[in-house]
Formats: sequence, structure tokens, C-alpha cells
Amino acid sequence: MAKVELLKRIQKLASLVHGSDLQGYQLTEECVDELRRALDALTEEYMERYCETSY
Repeated sequence: MAKVELLKRIQKLASLVHGSDLQGYQLTEECVDELRRALDALTEEYMERYCETSY
């Protein structure tokens, strides 16, 4: 997945998970948890691929 595409997916999920957008949907707690897990996984992937880690 290209860097820009990955970042766009992260931004869309983040706005959904952390915004007021969720209130308009009838989502179960399990669904919301899955969205959060997906956001965490994409964020982790982005950090592993594109962020330098120098210790």
C-alpha cells in the first residue's frame, strides 16, 4: 500500500473513531472495537514503514 493511500485510510478511520460521526450510526461495541483495532494496525504499519526509529 502506498504511503499516501495508507495515510488517507488512517485519517478516515481516525475521524470516524474519534469524531462525532459514530453517533449517527447504530454500531455495536464490537464493531467500534474492530474499527479501533484496524486504526491501531494501520497506524503501526505506517510507523514501521515510514518513521525512522533511532535509539
